[in-house]
Amino acid sequence: MQRLKFFMILLLVPIVALTSTGHALASDDHILQNVETYPIIDGEEIERIEYVEPDETVQASNSGNSGATFTFTGDGWGHRIGMSQYGARGMAQDGNSYEQILKHYYQGITIGTRADRDVKVRLTPSETFTIEPNNSNYKLYNADNNEEVSFNGTIEFSQNSNKVTAKSNGAEVTSNKGFELRATNNSDSTFAAVSQVTQSNVTVDAQYRGSFIIGVGNNRPTLVNELSMEDYLRGVVPNEMPASWHLEAVKAQAIAARTYAHVQVNSNSGTLVDTVANQVYKGKATRAHSTASWQSSEHSRSDDAIKQTARRVALDSSDRLINAVFHASSGGHTENSENVWTSSVSYLKGVNDSADAATSPFHNWKVIVPNATIAQAVFGTRDIMVEDIQVTKRTNAQSVQELKVTGKHKTTGKSSTVTLPSGNADGLRSALGVSLRSIKFDVERNDIFTDVTNTFSGFDEIMFLYDRGVITGYPDNSFKPNQTITRVQTARMLDRELNLTAPPSSYNIKATDIPKDSSYYELFRKMEYHGIMTGNNGKLNPGGNLSRAQMAAVLTRAFNLTKPNSATFKYADINRNTYNQSLLKEIDTIAYHGITTEHSNRAFRPNESTNRVQFSRFMTRAIDESFR
Repeated sequence: MQRLKFFMILLLVPIVALTSTGHALASDDHILQNVETYPIIDGEEIERIEYVEPDETVQASNSGNSGATFTFTGDGWGHRIGMSQYGARGMAQDGNSYEQILKHYYQGITIGTRADRDVKVRLTPSETFTIEPNNSNYKLYNADNNEEVSFNGTIEFSQNSNKVTAKSNGAEVTSNKGFELRATNNSDSTFAAVSQVTQSNVTVDAQYRGSFIIGVGNNRPTLVNELSMEDYLRGVVPNEMPASWHLEAVKAQAIAARTYAHVQVNSNSGTLVDTVANQVYKGKATRAHSTASWQSSEHSRSDDAIKQTARRVALDSSDRLINAVFHASSGGHTENSENVWTSSVSYLKGVNDSADAATSPFHNWKVIVPNATIAQAVFGTRDIMVEDIQVTKRTNAQSVQELKVTGKHKTTGKSSTVTLPSGNADGLRSALGVSLRSIKFDVERNDIFTDVTNTFSGFDEIMFLYDRGVITGYPDNSFKPNQTITRVQTARMLDRELNLTAPPSSYNIKATDIPKDSSYYELFRKMEYHGIMTGNNGKLNPGGNLSRAQMAAVLTRAFNLTKPNSATFKYADINRNTYNQSLLKEIDTIAYHGITTEHSNRAFRPNESTNRVQFSRFMTRAIDESFR
C-alpha cells in the first residue's frame, strides 16, 4: 500500500469555479430547468413615461433600436419531438399507463429490458476540491501504478505542473495520471461529498453515489462520477420531471431517461455530462456552502418509479434502443424529427397531444424583440433596420420551417434579405437574437407609431429622431405626422437633441407670456438664453404654430448654420426686396445646406404652418448630412 508522505505546509490554492454548458437534446427545455418569464428583451423595452405636455408622452430612447419591434407569439416549450412531459402528465391523469404514454409519443415501439450498467458522468470541479466519503466503503488508488493510497477522512485534490496531488491529514501523494476513489459496495449509505462543483451554472457542494475518477486536466483536475445506471437515474428523474406528478408519468420519464442514457453512453465513449446536453444530473444531494443544510436531489416517489420500471427501456421495431428525446410542452401537437432536426426517424413522428394542451402552462407565450436585437443577430450590425419578417414555410403541425427577414441600411438605404435558418429548423429558436420557446410561432410587426409605417414618406427621418430620443408620440401610439407642430413641441425636440445647458440662475425670461410657475418656463428660458427662440412683440407664444420661416430660423440658430453672403436663392412666393431680410437670410441658409429644396422658382410657403413630419425631415437633415 502506498502512503501519503507527510507534508507540513498547507498550500492555499484559490477556488475558481468552472461553468458547464451544453446544447439541449433529450431534456431540451425541460420542466424543471427553465422557469424564466418572457419580458421584453434586453431591457430595450419601448417605455412610455408621462411628460409635462398633457397631450403627449415621451418615447424613451432605445439605444439604437430604431424602427418597428416584432412580437412573437407561440405554443409549447422545446423541440416538440418525442414525449411531451406535460402531455405525459395529462395522459396519466386521464388513466393511461406509462406504457400507453410511451407508445403514444414514440410510434411503433415496444418496452423491453437491458442489463444494468455503469455510467460515467463528467462533473465540473473547482481548481482545488475535496471529497469526503460518508463511510469506510471507499479505497483510493494511484492511477500510475494502481497501488492503494491510505487516507483518513477528507481528501483534497489539486493540480500543478500536469500532476495531480491528493492530500489527507497533512500527508500527500502526487500522481502523473491521477487517482481513483472506488466504492467497495453500492449500499444506500455509500456516497461521498464533493466540495465546490458547478451544477446548472451554480457552484455548490454535492453528494454523489458510486466511485470517482480524478484525472489530469488543462489547469485543474478532472472529475468523473462512476455509478450504476439505476443510481444515476435517482439523481436524474426528479430533476427532469417533478416527482409529485402522477406516478405513471414519472415512470414514463424514468424509462425515457434510462433509454436515452443507454444510447448516450454508447455514443459518448461511456462518459456523459451532468447538464441538459445529456440529462440534468445532480447526484444525491446539494448544499449552497459548507455550513448549509443538505437538500436532497433524489425523491422517494421517483425512486419508486425507477424501481418499478427497473431495467426497462423503449425499443424500436428492430429491438434497438430508441433515442428517447423529450421536451416540456408540445403546444398541442408533437413534430416529426426531420421537421426540426434533419433525419427522419420512424418512431419520432408528430402526434396529437391534446393532453399537453389541457395541462401545460406554456401556451400562448409572447416575446417582444427590439429591431436592433434582430438586426444584430441576422445581419451582424445594428446599422440595418429590420423592415419585415415573413414566415414562408410551415409544417402541418405549424412548426416554422423558413423565415425571410428584410432590412434596409440606415445610411445607404440598401435593402438586404436573409432566409433563415442556416441549418436545421430548430436553429430558428436562437437565430433572431433571443431564445424562443419553440418553433411553433407567429410573428407580427409592431410599428413604433400606428400612423407611421415603413412606407410612409418621412419614415426614415422620424425613426432617426426616435432613435436619438428626440421625437414623441401620443398615448394612443400615434405620431400624428400631419398635425401642426407647436412651438413648445419644437423647443422640446431641439432641447433633447442639443442637451442645452441651463442659463445662470440670474437670467429671467424677457417674454411676458410665460410666468415662472409655467411648466414650460425652464425650457423657454434655455431657448431664449441661447438665442434659438427670441419671440415676437415680447411673447414666445409656446402653444402657437411654427411657421416654415420660423422653422428655418430656429434650425439655423440651433445648429449654428451659416452661408456665404453671395449664396442667395429664388422662391416663387418670396419677394427678395420686400420680405423680412433676417428671415430671408435664414431661409437661404437652410437652402444652401440642402435642408430645403423648395427654391429655384419653387414656392417655399414661408407663412404656412409646419407640420410634425415636415419639421422631423428638416431637423434630421440639419443633424445628418446623409439625409440631405
